[in-house]
Amino acid sequence: MAVQPKKAKPRTKRANKALDRDKAIPVILAGVAAGQALDVVLKDNPDLPSPSTFWRWHMDDEELRDNLARAREMGVEVHMDEALAIADTPMPGTIVTRKLDKDGKEYDEVRTEDMLGHRRLMIDTRIKRAQMIAPRKYGPKLDLTSDGEKIQMDDVSVATRLASIFSDIEKRVASGVDDADAAG
Repeated sequence: MAVQPKKAKPRTKRANKALDRDKAIPVILAGVAAGQALDVVLKDNPDLPSPSTFWRWHMDDEELRDNLARAREMGVEVHMDEALAIADTPMPGTIVTRKLDKDGKEYDEVRTEDMLGHRRLMIDTRIKRAQMIAPRKYGPKLDLTSDGEKIQMDDVSVATRLASIFSDIEKRVASGVDDADAAG
């Protein structure tokens, strides 16, 4: 028997009235800042625009892009608080194991225990999202220079290195090259 694909949920009708962008955007940003996913905010409220309309607004409005980025960063803080609460709160769940007794009859063994795997998944998902949205704050700390070993420099080495850096700066200043020219 062939497996039937799941049918897509019918789309809910959006209000036919013209959307008041100035009223919709604060509601959307508040939802995102509260930690909700943008698509959930848009789909849960029929008075808000469709995702395609919102993304069109987003493409055309730099201020909206900046505000959405800030709202997402605030939502990350909500998720990190949630991760801590999840780690501190046991989640009891039921585990059912089908077994055979000595007569060969099947029975279910039921036990209740903390759902550690589920809690770990919930925490990891929030942390990974935080790392993607705020990598400077929550991303892994990378050491690209020393393979994790502490770099030891004696006073002479430090003085020599600083003298070299100051010499390079003096050469740039003398030649009239500013930082923007040197970087580009």
